[in-house]
Amino acid sequence: MYPFAMQERFRSSEDQSLFLLMKFNMLLDFLGLLRESHKLFFRNGKAMSSITLLIILVTSFLLVIHIYSLKPTITDFTIKANFLAATSPTGAEFADLLTAVNYDFRLLLGVEWIFILGFSFTSLFFATASISASAVSYCGKDLSIKELLPRALRSLKRPFVTWFYITLLDLGYFSFLFAFVLPLVLIFNLKLTISAFAIVACILALVVRTYLAVVWNLALVVSILEEKCGIEALGKAGQLIKGSKLRGFFLSLVIATTSLVLFVLFRTVAKAMPVKALTIPLLLLNCIGCLITMVSRMAYTVLYYESKATHGEELELQGSLEYAKVSSATPLINADAV
Repeated sequence: MYPFAMQERFRSSEDQSLFLLMKFNMLLDFLGLLRESHKLFFRNGKAMSSITLLIILVTSFLLVIHIYSLKPTITDFTIKANFLAATSPTGAEFADLLTAVNYDFRLLLGVEWIFILGFSFTSLFFATASISASAVSYCGKDLSIKELLPRALRSLKRPFVTWFYITLLDLGYFSFLFAFVLPLVLIFNLKLTISAFAIVACILALVVRTYLAVVWNLALVVSILEEKCGIEALGKAGQLIKGSKLRGFFLSLVIATTSLVLFVLFRTVAKAMPVKALTIPLLLLNCIGCLITMVSRMAYTVLYYESKATHGEELELQGSLEYAKVSSATPLINADAV
């Protein structure tokens, strides 16, 4: 009986050691992914820094225009809405104010819709450009910013189709989540613990969404670097990520957590500042967000090529980029790279 207990204790200790070793290896793999992304930036530093600076400038410009174009419309809408609430509904003045409020509301929605389209196009275009630049750098090639941007514009169709499918999947996920959570709230009458329940539900929902987004993010890389888009790109991404999904999940989780912390800090600072002074913190938040997004795109490009090498596929540049096969046995990033 005693030797059997000792054997079981030794086996349990061995299992724990193996589990800790696996976790340590996963951490090393994740840190290696970040290290390769860091090398990737400096391997073609001129093009990568130019794209990063261009992203920050363009998005900051759009953000400033967005703020100052909506400000007078929102002010006018608020004033007229307040007058409308204090006006008798039987008079002619009420009808005029109602017409003016409806016009301002439609104008507000129209301007907001235009900026949503502008930000979406800008985001997709620079995602294509930055991932293409990362791929060129990873494969040891050189491509100037003047050559890269027109090629990214010409290859925008495939990532747009994939982005459309990803958006549908995202909307489907949150619609399913809402349809699942709302009955629980109504059935169990969660009024007293609604805040705690909402926080826990949101955290779980975001974690699951982050896990699902690993394939979605990699599918966008596939659609840019290969002649695939939509469902085909999602399927190829699902095949490539097998065996590397935890690395992708850790990457997305770290980026999402960092973004959330920055957003909470901004909300805290914004509460202590007047509304007129919020433009500078917004621009600073935008700059940091652009840098985080750039790191994410480079890391997913590295993950894409490492997943291809793991599955024994040839590493190559396709589509609108220069075609250049690279042997998987050849180190793509030198150890002495900065």
